[in-house]
Amino acid sequence: MKLIDKILMPHLDWIQIEVSGLCNASCFYCPHTTHRKSWKGRNLTIDEFLKIVPYLKKVKLLYLQGWGEPFCNPNFFKFVEIAKKSGCMIGTTTNGMLIENSHIDKIIELEMDIIAFSLTGIEKNDILRTGTKIDKVFKVIEQLNERKRKNRISKPKIHIAYMLLRSNLDELEQIPEIFSKIGIDHVVVSLLDFIPDSSLKNESLIPETEEEFNTLKNKAVNVIKEGKKLNLSISFNIPHPFKKGESCSENPLKAIFINSLGYVSACVFTGIPAEGFNNLYFGNITEKTLPSILKNSKDFRKKFISNNSTLPCNNCPKHRILEL
Repeated sequence: MKLIDKILMPHLDWIQIEVSGLCNASCFYCPHTTHRKSWKGRNLTIDEFLKIVPYLKKVKLLYLQGWGEPFCNPNFFKFVEIAKKSGCMIGTTTNGMLIENSHIDKIIELEMDIIAFSLTGIEKNDILRTGTKIDKVFKVIEQLNERKRKNRISKPKIHIAYMLLRSNLDELEQIPEIFSKIGIDHVVVSLLDFIPDSSLKNESLIPETEEEFNTLKNKAVNVIKEGKKLNLSISFNIPHPFKKGESCSENPLKAIFINSLGYVSACVFTGIPAEGFNNLYFGNITEKTLPSILKNSKDFRKKFISNNSTLPCNNCPKHRILEL
């Protein structure tokens, strides 16, 4: 690596990297499922991962997750070990199905900072997320908390990444009681604001009117209040029908996504490793250095700031997220 590359590398809030584009589950609302025939995601190699390592000193958080299941990659913990030496925080989101006792020991040993578990409902999770079992997730969380207590440590912070669909809306009010009992640090509730196939539109709760927004917001506020009573932190990502924020929830001006093919994009929604999506790539880490790729993204940043209509971001609900 040249010295000039170190100098040119900008400071980033996070890099999200898809260490695996493979998955052991078949969630019906995920592009990995809807576009299975054209899917190109694979496991990132150690050599490819090492391409970004020299620049991690300028990154606050490295998040090892994309459209696949991170633990499908047999080198997952090697990635964590390498990145930890750079001093940045490390996090991941998993369906939890591949995590065994030995993995829990490694999570503790390597001092991972955040581990989030994906769920879509409570009683309905196993139906909506084919190939996953909520009881298994709860068991892994219990074991993690046991190890944390035994070692008298507070990390990793344990989060729930909860997908709220029309199919599981009736379970929304159960969130505070259920998750306050199992040692969760934070629950993030998101909507299906990326719809990979038109057949899924009815599952999305994205508000189309101010009235719909206020109705959903009121439900969210009530759940948040109940969570506080039980010492459980809960937040919601709800897109407004028309009000845009200064940036977006994906933070594309201060963060990037790298998919399992090595392509760098503004966010996970513009870097899907499959045909049929409106992806926006700045370059590939196997062909150019990361600083030179980010230099190529300057035109994107200018257009993003000016709300240029040619960008795929222009009508994205993530641009209208109002976090509660």
